[in-house]
Amino acid sequence: MKKALCLLLIACLLPLGGCGNRIELAFMAVCLGVDIDEAGVTLTVKSPDYGSGRKGYATLQATGADWTEAVAALYAAAPVTPQFSQLREAVIGAESLNHTDALTLLDRLDQLPGLRAHALVTVCPGRAADLVSAMAPEIGRRLSRYLDMSRQHDAQQGSLPETTLSEALRDLSGPWRDPILDYGDGAEDIGGYALGSAGHALLSRQEVQLYRLARGQGQTLLLKADGQTYGVESRGAPTLRVEADDTLVLHLPVYIAYSLYDAPPGEAAAQALREALTGLIIRLQAAGCDALGFGCQAARRYGTLQQWLAADWPGRYRRASLRVEIDARPRQQPLL
Repeated sequence: MKKALCLLLIACLLPLGGCGNRIELAFMAVCLGVDIDEAGVTLTVKSPDYGSGRKGYATLQATGADWTEAVAALYAAAPVTPQFSQLREAVIGAESLNHTDALTLLDRLDQLPGLRAHALVTVCPGRAADLVSAMAPEIGRRLSRYLDMSRQHDAQQGSLPETTLSEALRDLSGPWRDPILDYGDGAEDIGGYALGSAGHALLSRQEVQLYRLARGQGQTLLLKADGQTYGVESRGAPTLRVEADDTLVLHLPVYIAYSLYDAPPGEAAAQALREALTGLIIRLQAAGCDALGFGCQAARRYGTLQQWLAADWPGRYRRASLRVEIDARPRQQPLL
């Protein structure tokens, strides 16, 4: 009796959810590329090509004089209404950020209907259209799954800032922190793209690893000192503070690992790490990019948001002096 009731229920539901929402009729965007130049806006979308027996991915491109016209052209060119709920990555051509404000651009992306806010944001050195068009699954047959796995691998290696659209919008629209986006050419993650009030800074892979370490997220960072190579790992949450004279202080507890056949690390190892982190933060200051969030600490001195905004933290941050404190402990690596 129960089996008969289940079959009857399924038969009743089929007309409601069957043919009307067939996956073959969906245009699901997996990647979205954005290029902006003097000629206008170009949007490039990668979507599963269900019309070819589910064997590949189709690329759709649309251009308009501005954002509104480009989006309208994309919707007009698509075989059915585009869906952005499965978007894995939004790729922005670096030249685009010379023609529009980053916050404005990301806000327009966020306004696309049903957009997946957890999509990663990537900046590429060339045209986003070329990168998105060349994308293909290298593991299995699903591009979305391949992108998820490759991004997870890069994050585990410590070479990816892992900034999502929602996080980038939060940091850009708030007065306390600035974002660092992934910067790559598709073949590899070159480094990071730091956005700030005074411009931007391109970070190397090593600097991205230092940035993640300074946030307590890094995997093992290789460090050379005294003619040896050590591994640096986070030993706890880093501490940020801003002193009364606006001196920025980063206190970072770390392990410095060494092998059984090497001498334990001396002060030179901690000094090398201190210099590397100091150089990174100075570069971020020059771009006005408070990626570590010193502003979150400085804002505690003020009772209202109006007082905080009137204090001109972006300008003070760029001029502030800096002190990096390394609390290092040696740790011998076990033999395998």
